[in-house]
Amino acid sequence: MKAIIPYEIPIDQVGRMADVAADAFIGNNDPIGNFIFQNEPDHLELKRRFFRSLVTSCSPMALRQGISPNLEAISIWFPPGMDHSGDEDSDPFILSDFADPGTMEKLQNVNDVITDLTENLGNEPQWYLHLVAVIPKFMGHRYSSLLTSPMLIRADKAYLPCTLITQRLDNIRKYEHWGFKVVKEMPVPDSQEKFWSMRR
Repeated sequence: MKAIIPYEIPIDQVGRMADVAADAFIGNNDPIGNFIFQNEPDHLELKRRFFRSLVTSCSPMALRQGISPNLEAISIWFPPGMDHSGDEDSDPFILSDFADPGTMEKLQNVNDVITDLTENLGNEPQWYLHLVAVIPKFMGHRYSSLLTSPMLIRADKAYLPCTLITQRLDNIRKYEHWGFKVVKEMPVPDSQEKFWSMRR
């Protein structure tokens, strides 16, 4: 498949993007969603809300891209100088959302790890890959690579590093193929889950 020019997704399509992210992470059995909500009777609804928020909470300054206007695959990049300080969750979780009181602690533990691993965002020029998501039925078409490659080339031309974090061990090999290297590993307290920070 030939190289593509990513489709820049307008801000009024954030809702569609959020649905793609939820479909992708739930459909691919994301381990962090499973860990946080494993004791919840309404775990699917809560996972959907959680994964949608990864998109809807991002600042308008983030770069939102799709493989095409159909949004079979999407990505969100934070440009140089941007961090999570501009995030705004319009529907944050509260304790009464959960049947299991321990769910809120798991959620906070995950958020704390993410905060620790992204603490240097905005402190140095870099492009940060906040997420890349592919609808499950489009897996196997190299869409994530095709979508990400132009941004890696753009960063290389500007002599800027790219960074990301991942919660899936099986993603590390894919990102290593793109030139990323693990620079930090951090466990989620009271769990078997881990996050990895990577840099290119």
